Amino acid sequence: MNNSVTVEKGKTAMAHVGIDERRGAILAAAVRVLAREGIAAATTRKIAAEADVNQAMLGYYFGSKDELLFAVLSEMMRQTQMVVLANRSTDTTLRGMIAESITAFWATVERDPTIQIMQLELTLYALRQPESAWLAQQQYAGYEAVIAQMFQEGCAQTGTPCAVPYDALARFVMAGLDGMILQFVSDHDVGCARRALAQLIAAVTALAEGTAPLATMGDSAV
Repeated sequence: MNNSVTVEKGKTAMAHVGIDERRGAILAAAVRVLAREGIAAATTRKIAAEADVNQAMLGYYFGSKDELLFAVLSEMMRQTQMVVLANRSTDTTLRGMIAESITAFWATVERDPTIQIMQLELTLYALRQPESAWLAQQQYAGYEAVIAQMFQEGCAQTGTPCAVPYDALARFVMAGLDGMILQFVSDHDVGCARRALAQLIAAVTALAEGTAPLATMGDSAV
């Protein structure tokens, strides 16, 4: 396959850059612009300039701004899943594993809250478009599966049974973190966020160990 892309008559751009590499560079540029300026202000012209390509090349890879935005959301899903998996704890106790894993993820939120704002914007934008609502749904299904896998592996590693189904516990964690992220990007109160994080960890631990009431876990409770 020829990896060079002709974008204007008589002009070939980035002849020695692979298609996947160039596409990844454009996505990275789009993430930076979206995080910095938001969806409304992130024009294709600005994204092309950030990626050091012209708009014709942007159109070649993504077709339209909507397609680019949905590609960015997919990429953010992939990156978030990688962060979760990379921060799996090696603690030998269930409560230690839960505390370390959730705390490690939260550290990435504090480091760059603008990324969280961008991801929230993209999720809501996808839900507003009938043809892309599935992407927002897939995003949460993917996160739930990764977190549930982390709990399952952690319980096997520590030799501790989990008192509730892994998918129910994962959904509870996601709900808690989503609320905390929205509050944190609104008030930037690190101390308050960390106190709430400790409370979330305590609640998740109590559910996993079977010391919390299970009525709120719904039909999936064991």
